[in-house]
Amino acid sequence: MIDSFPFTYAVLTDHLTGRSDGLLARCLRTSTCPKIMQTDSEHEWWASRASLLVTDTEGHHIELPDNVRAYMIAGTPHFAAPGDTMRAQPAMALPLNPLHAGPPMRALLQALDAWVARGIMPPASRVPMRAHGTLVEAVRALPAPIPGLPYAALHTPATHADHSVLPPRDIGRYPVFVPLADGDGMSVAGIRMTPLEVPLATYTGWNPRATGYGPGVLFPLQGAVLPLAANAAQRQAKADPRLAINERYPEPAAYLAAVERAVARAVRERLLLPEDAERAIAAARAGRLAQLETSRR
Repeated sequence: MIDSFPFTYAVLTDHLTGRSDGLLARCLRTSTCPKIMQTDSEHEWWASRASLLVTDTEGHHIELPDNVRAYMIAGTPHFAAPGDTMRAQPAMALPLNPLHAGPPMRALLQALDAWVARGIMPPASRVPMRAHGTLVEAVRALPAPIPGLPYAALHTPATHADHSVLPPRDIGRYPVFVPLADGDGMSVAGIRMTPLEVPLATYTGWNPRATGYGPGVLFPLQGAVLPLAANAAQRQAKADPRLAINERYPEPAAYLAAVERAVARAVRERLLLPEDAERAIAAARAGRLAQLETSRR
């Protein structure tokens, strides 16, 4: 997200300055606007004011133009490399989120090519929105507390400032909203990859700084991951409201079946390529079934 008005594609009036503008204002005047896909990790909605893409400067819902699609890859940090793993980092309050956004990005790239080259309409935008109830004030982001997942309404605000003086003088703030989470602590909106649809952990786009490393703000560019309890006894001992792994998937076959359903739905919606669906199923067979067997003991 850019840091100053205009924040979105439609032409709007900034209520703080009275200025009217939009990212497509110039091409609209000449009827030369391109087809656009904007993709963001979930982290951008917490740390880069991405909600301003779908609200006016006073925080009201707006629709995107017909030539624009926007997608939030739910549960993702700004970037994670393929094959990355969950691990502790001293400066982060929670383990590092390793969720890689490659699979949906590959599908969207193919959809963009089909849209531009052959006029095939792409998938509808998948972002949190005020009108859908999925884009909320930061204090409402997590409906219920989850032990081990400390969130205190941390996000990056948006300020209009006068830079002609030193230090710059704040003139006003634009409302910034964040994605609403489900009972597992993960965004209900956006493109939800298999690890969110068939979870073994909670994946977030935010991660607070740890004590001793400037606590009280978000660690830049990173998200967090918090594994589910293996079984009901472990969950109850921690007062964790998230269902345990063996409560969700009584048998490993139930987990594999859920993965197969999730990837089939994503392929139908053109949010996952068939070859990536096959990889997801193979990974579930190879790496996750042993974890599920362990959780049943």
